Amino acid sequence: MHLPPSLLRAAWLAAALVLGGTAWAQTVLSEPELKAALVFNFARYVEWPERAFASVDAPLVLCVIGRDRFGAAFAALEGRKLQGRAVRVRTGLSAEEGRSCHVAFISEPSEHQLASILRTLGPQAVLTVSDIEGFVDAGGAIGIVYGEQRLQFEVNRAALNQSQLRASSQLLKLARAVVGSGN
Repeated sequence: MHLPPSLLRAAWLAAALVLGGTAWAQTVLSEPELKAALVFNFARYVEWPERAFASVDAPLVLCVIGRDRFGAAFAALEGRKLQGRAVRVRTGLSAEEGRSCHVAFISEPSEHQLASILRTLGPQAVLTVSDIEGFVDAGGAIGIVYGEQRLQFEVNRAALNQSQLRASSQLLKLARAVVGSGN
């Protein structure tokens, strides 16, 4: 899927402002780079239970599950710091392999595969994110959507609760929609 130039510019500006990095702001980002930047920033505003990490210095593992159309964009995040942890990126994983991730971007599964992936990851402390239409309605935690000529996102609080993850109030305020019960 290709974004229209006006939507790319708006999304690029939003990502550059959120990231605050001049390196990101000095170049026009591709759609995969924009989405990778958004996923990285979602993780900034989510809290994992202590048991999700083997140690205090364990890396935060960001994975791409399914077709690897975003691998290079996510690979650029390798080694960056997030919540005081180095980011480790793994791509082209299966749902079962995704259980060892902290953030899982789910890329282009079939409807049957999506249901299976979400059942596998649902009870795990894994932040599920995708740009699949209707992702939060299917049980995913954060869905990247297009609206008002820009990239936006929706949050499923029930999915976050099931995964024992907590989203900050700032993230929830920025969401286009928040669905599911919240505690």
